[in-house]
Amino acid sequence: MIPDYPFYVPDYDRAGKHASQSPLASKIFQYPISYWYGERHGKSIKNLSQRVGRLMERCYPALPVIVIYNLPDRDIGQHSKGGSYDRNHYFDFIEDIALGIGDAQPIIIFEPDALPHSTLMEPSHAQYRYETMHGGLVLLDELCGGSVYVDVGHSNWLTPIQAATLLNRVATSQICGFSVNVSNFRTTSESIEWASKVSEYTTHKHFVIDTSRNGSGPCQDQWCNPPGRSLGVPATTATGNLQCDAFLWVKVPGESDGTANGGPKAGKFWPEYASDLVKNTNASWIS
Repeated sequence: MIPDYPFYVPDYDRAGKHASQSPLASKIFQYPISYWYGERHGKSIKNLSQRVGRLMERCYPALPVIVIYNLPDRDIGQHSKGGSYDRNHYFDFIEDIALGIGDAQPIIIFEPDALPHSTLMEPSHAQYRYETMHGGLVLLDELCGGSVYVDVGHSNWLTPIQAATLLNRVATSQICGFSVNVSNFRTTSESIEWASKVSEYTTHKHFVIDTSRNGSGPCQDQWCNPPGRSLGVPATTATGNLQCDAFLWVKVPGESDGTANGGPKAGKFWPEYASDLVKNTNASWIS
């Protein structure tokens, strides 16, 4: 459980240069949104520990939500390909992240999609991934105070027992639980139902849900910039479910999933899509 998590709301407009031309997009950044850390094509991030440390200082006394997304063969060569070029480089990356976090206890979402993607790998490659993920989690346990949730995909991808079995392969005893629906659009109720079933097959019972773009639910099985979507409930620990520790905006709403449906490359902010997310959101909390 993470009672009363002090979510950090940015004191600057992360829409940046798009803010003046797309004022609706700026509304997204009035709410707590995650900070992703990962490398493209194995290129090290200069002064990574210092960068993370500066984020922690800027947020204080609030806390950010941090996403670690840097496994070798990240996204198995798809839209968000990249990551560390080998295990040792990856462990160096994890150490830098952990040193930047220090004794603080931010929520850490660990390697979105990595476990579900392992089911598409040759057995030896999958085993290398499991061992690398476990080693990274051990380092986080030893070197920082973060509250770690290992990603297990979403309700339209794996069965609960498949997700739990993969989680059990890599988890340490110190993790807080698992994350679901990261960068996807499954509804909150469906995600809670599925995650609750996952928890039946693991000792890691608690979970968090990415609600960033699930306000309208999925658009069939589309995952790459589906049209007509809306924002979901902003970050909160008031989930109404004892096993669900938080609703989070893990995916940055408005960042493209890839080039499908007219989008720019994965991870690039798309102000038109961001504005549509806001327009389509029919909720009392959006201002």
